[in-house]
Amino acid sequence: MTRPSFINELDWRFLIEKYHGTKLERVVKKIENNYPVQYAIGNVDFLDCNFIVNKNVLIPRFETEYLVDNLKKYIDKYEFKSTSILDLCTGSGCIGISLKKAYPTFDVFCVDKSIPALLVAHKNAKRNGQKVKLIRRDILKNKVKGKYSIIVSNPPYLTNKEFVTPNTKYEPNMALYTKKSDIEFYTRILDMSKDILYPKNIIAFEIGSNQAKRICNYAKKIYKNANIVVSKDYNDLDRFIFIINNCE
Repeated sequence: MTRPSFINELDWRFLIEKYHGTKLERVVKKIENNYPVQYAIGNVDFLDCNFIVNKNVLIPRFETEYLVDNLKKYIDKYEFKSTSILDLCTGSGCIGISLKKAYPTFDVFCVDKSIPALLVAHKNAKRNGQKVKLIRRDILKNKVKGKYSIIVSNPPYLTNKEFVTPNTKYEPNMALYTKKSDIEFYTRILDMSKDILYPKNIIAFEIGSNQAKRICNYAKKIYKNANIVVSKDYNDLDRFIFIINNCE
């Protein structure tokens, strides 16, 4: 079977190593109908790690790499040492595990309400040789305990009315869509953060492109003296918020 034009050469090499004969033909047909090639391959590169992905977790995006890279710059700039990181709505674990690899002395806690997602995150921690603590928790219903210096999250932020790419329909709805307000996870995390963060802290969010003003306004009510930075993605859309407290 020759490589179809809608599959790049690198992905094609992975596919023909994994599938053969009629099975390869069936997988190619699914990809032609918008099935994510990452799910077909079964893994994806993210920063300097490689993560297992399947229907139970979101596929890590380039934008989330930007979130992690810029959070690392703030961690280094403000000289956080051997501290604790809380990765909320962890999914595949790509954020928390990548940060653990970058900061081996940090304690990293990865939280999700989905057992299947946590099982994938567990495999990914082992795959990348990192030890993180996995916690099952529905953060909209129950608070997270403990004390942390950094909270990072790429939570669900889409409403059912928002346009998504065709292949997104194969990804888990609970990781994409909110049931009430599109910023309910952000306000919940900000409310919860008051009780679990040390005075010197950073909160890092990946957000929807029309949510920055509302989330920032809510954050200012809780952290009046915070340095709040909104950063754009590769398409020049507001995509990230960094809330920096008592770091200067």
